[in-house]
This record gives sequence, structure tokens and C-alpha cells, in this order.
Amino acid sequence: MQPTGSGLEVAVVGENGRRRTFKLKTFPLPGWHKPLADAFARCTGASGTLRTPESAAGVFWCWHRFLVALASLVDPPATPGELTVDHLECYWRQRHAQVKQRGLVHEVRAVGRVVGEMPAGMIAEEVDAWLHRRRSVGQNPAIGGYSDREFNAIMAAARSEVAAIRSRLQRGQRLVTRYEREPDTLSAEERRLAKVLAEIAATGEIPVIAHDSRAWDNHPMMTLARQLFVTGFDLGPLLTLAVGISGRNLETLKDLTIEHDVLEDKAVRVEVIKRRRGPARMFETVHWEIGTPSQQLRRPGGYYLLLEQMMRLGRSFSGTSSLWSVWDPPDGHHGPFDVGLHLKDWHMQRWKQRHPLLDDNGQPLQITSLRLKKTVDIRNTRAAGGHLPSSIRSNTMPVLFTNYLRGDPSVHDWAGGVITAALSDAETAAQACHARVLAGQVTTPNNAALQLDVTATTATDLLAGNLDTAVTACADIDHSPLDGGGRCGVSFLMCFGCSNALVTHNHIPKLKALLDWLIDERGKIALDLWWRRYGMAWIAITEHIRPKFTPAEWDRAQPAEGLPELLALLDGPQEPR
Repeated sequence: MQPTGSGLEVAVVGENGRRRTFKLKTFPLPGWHKPLADAFARCTGASGTLRTPESAAGVFWCWHRFLVALASLVDPPATPGELTVDHLECYWRQRHAQVKQRGLVHEVRAVGRVVGEMPAGMIAEEVDAWLHRRRSVGQNPAIGGYSDREFNAIMAAARSEVAAIRSRLQRGQRLVTRYEREPDTLSAEERRLAKVLAEIAATGEIPVIAHDSRAWDNHPMMTLARQLFVTGFDLGPLLTLAVGISGRNLETLKDLTIEHDVLEDKAVRVEVIKRRRGPARMFETVHWEIGTPSQQLRRPGGYYLLLEQMMRLGRSFSGTSSLWSVWDPPDGHHGPFDVGLHLKDWHMQRWKQRHPLLDDNGQPLQITSLRLKKTVDIRNTRAAGGHLPSSIRSNTMPVLFTNYLRGDPSVHDWAGGVITAALSDAETAAQACHARVLAGQVTTPNNAALQLDVTATTATDLLAGNLDTAVTACADIDHSPLDGGGRCGVSFLMCFGCSNALVTHNHIPKLKALLDWLIDERGKIALDLWWRRYGMAWIAITEHIRPKFTPAEWDRAQPAEGLPELLALLDGPQEPR
């Protein structure tokens, strides 16, 4: 924070490298300026929570609206110490008539965030409590993702645009190369154009050409520049395809830099900026698959390298470290997102007009990056069988579910089908459980033989533990109905569907250990895979075996130790950790 001739200013340097100066000279109520500037500087400082100029700007202008509203009151508070709850209630009523509930709650939170950095006692306790009161943001209509048909149509349109941009730049580069190496192979017209392009490639300067039209998309200067450089008109399809391929939000993609590592020609390692994660959590390292040359427009790593290559020449003149470098009149070569992340409307609209896509209802299809990212998250989750840990790409599980999955109609329909299929499978698995259970403490072999319908000799061996397998017991391991009548060689998880399986009170510790292991595995693999591997065992234990014992019997037994090490062998030899 620093005073100037025109008022107080706060300079903000974000963790994303951008700088911005916020000036309070247009703010009303001068008595607020000094404490506000001090608190705002702390919010944007090293220990603050506003980590970028963009997030700082949102809070700054919320404060501008707040003070403008206070200044319009009959008896405005001249300083923070004069602010009362009555002032705040008047502010709330005034703003509530102008903005929606969600926007107003966001505004109050922004004001409260800065107030929290003011010295203790500067603001009355009841005022501080009012600003930090929990408030409902109201109902926010859920906006679903795109259907598979709509998503594929958007991606096909964006991919065709990017392919055309790639071909256009390659033609221009080839023409310059031929002019420099084999000028005699060019026609007279080609040589004239190639000479101009070669000068442009060397200097970066586009010759000034007078033209009557004010529209730059068909201007002769733009026609020349487009043969060697990416322009602002190209950003729409380039960014749209990037969102659809990577599943990252638009702001993260705009912040990409040219710093990267290629790992064995298989993947690209890139550091991305992840907003809204708080101090020291701004950056994340991602690894994107490169794929084959033919997959350049389908794999995030290959696409990243293509973008870097297409804008490399322009970057040599703009000097930006950003991945994105374009030529636009009158700015010339520049990084379009070096100063801010704002994307002009024409960046996105021009290319869409060339592809009049329709939604599933026959209406014009509205293409937004938010719906596109939501669709990618939904498709990833669906591909992972609904298993959130396996489907996470760029968000935590709560954010992924709350902001991208919940409320989407296609997710509801798909999840309903998954649940229905799971219940059907559970019923089938429960019916397939043939394990015989001996409940309670049985002390005599004769009683055990009677209850389990086995011979007295088998019952004696059972009670002595001589028939135990990994988690149950087997009445006749040499004659397995699951292995063609010969000696059993199938997985012990199949025991629960075998008529030879026997379970007594003594097996409860192993069964509980197995359940714990199954729960742990549920968090590691996709739902459909987990169900195929372990569904029958889970249902057999929880629905068929455990109910045969009393709750006291089951709870009293402690899970057996050492079983996880044995169960790990199910997946074969493991690499040392």
C-alpha cells in the first residue's frame, strides 16, 4: 500500500506472475480509505488468501459497491467505527433489489473477508457477526452437461477448426522454407508472397495495408498474418478443444506456460495453476499423454506440444512466457492472457457461427467451457464405473460431485441404472451363496454334524480347525464341485458359492478381516471391477453369513491379523515399496 497524489494505491503481485495496481481514488467515504487499503494489502500479501490479481479484483470491486451503497444512505458511516447493523440492513435491502441472492451473499463474504484483516476493535462486534453470518445463497438451477451426441458434435467442429489452423500455418512455413532453399521451384506469384512472408518471419512486422473495411477478420493485413501466426480469431476453437481434451477449466488452460518436460516421448509434464486452493496450493504438476502423431488433436500431451509449436514463432516476437501468443491489430504480437484472463466475446463467437450446431431439442447449441468441462468430468466418472477416486482429474471429490456431477440429468439416469444393476447382482450373488453356517458355540461334534449335515468325523475335524482354509472351512477339498470334481484349485473367494464351504463361530475374526480388506479395496479400484471380483464374497458375508450370528457374537470377535498380506497375493507378486 502506498499513498500517491491522487489517493491510496495497493499493488498486487500474484502467484501467477501477474501484477495489478488497485486505486481507491474513485471510492466514496474517504474515512474508510486508509483502513481499507491496509486490510486489503494484508489480504493480498504473503499471508493473505487472495493469491492472484483476478481474485483480488473481485473483492476490490465488491468493496466499491459496498461503499457506494453506504454513501447513498441518509446518514452514512464516515469511518469503519461508525458502521452499524442498521447500515448493513439498509445496504442489504438496497442491493437485494439490484442483484440476485447468490451475488449479494458473495459480495457480503468479500466485504467480511477484508474486515477480518482490520485491527481488533475497529469494527463493532455485532457488525463483524452480521458480516460473517451464514446465509443461504438460494437455489441455483443445475446446468447439465452435454449429451454424447452434442459433445461429439462440439469436439468435431473444434477439431476441424484446429486442423485447418494447423494446415494454414504449415503451408505458410513450407512456402517460406521453399523460398529460402529452392526459390526457383516457386511461381512468380508464389515468390512475391513468399518474399513478404519471409520478411514477416524475420522481423515479425506485418506490412501496413490500407483497407476500407473496419472488420479485421477479412483485412489484408490479417490475411498475411494468419499464414504464419495464430491470431485472436483462432483462440475460440483452440481453447474449446483444449477443454474437451484435457478436462481442465478455461482459466487453468489460459495460464499454461511453455515450461514443460517431454518424458520418453510418451508424456508431457506441465505445471498448471489451480485456483481456489489457498496459499501454497496454487500449482499442480500434471502428466499428459502425447499419443501417436495421428492423435495430436485427441491427446492432451500431443495437443499441448502442437500449440507450443504453432505459436513458437509469434512468441519470439511477443516475448511472452505463456503458451499463448497471438497477433492482433493494433496490439501486434502479445500474450493474450499476460495481463488478465478475460476473453473477448468475438474470440469465441466467430468460429461458432461457422458451425451452427443444434442441441438434442433442435435448438441452437450454446457452447460454454463450463458445460464442456462438466461433460468431460461426467464421462470420466462414468468410464471409472462411478468410482470418484478413479475419475478425479482436476478437482477434489467434494468439488467434483457438488459442482459437476450432482444435478446433471444424465448422471441421474446413468447412476440409476448402475444402482439397479448392482441390486440385481446382489440378489443373484446372495442366492448363489451355498456356505453352510454353524451359528453359536457348539461343543460336540454330533451336534455340529446334525446342524451342518456332515459326518461326525468331518464335524470333529471342523471343530478342531483341521478343515480351515483362508477364511472358512472346506468339508471335502479333494472333491470340489467348482473344479470338475477334483481337488479344489479355485480362489478361496469362491468358497462362498460352494456347497463344501463351512462356517463356524471360530471363523468370524477372519471374515471380519476380509470385510475390512474388501472395504479398503473399494477405495482403490473402479466400482464395476470391484463388483466383478468381490461382489459375491461381500454379499455372502453381509447378507447370508453375518445374520446367522447374534450382534454380540459378531461384535465381540476381533478381526484376524495377517490376512491382508495373504489377500494381497490375489493380485500376484507386488513390486517392493
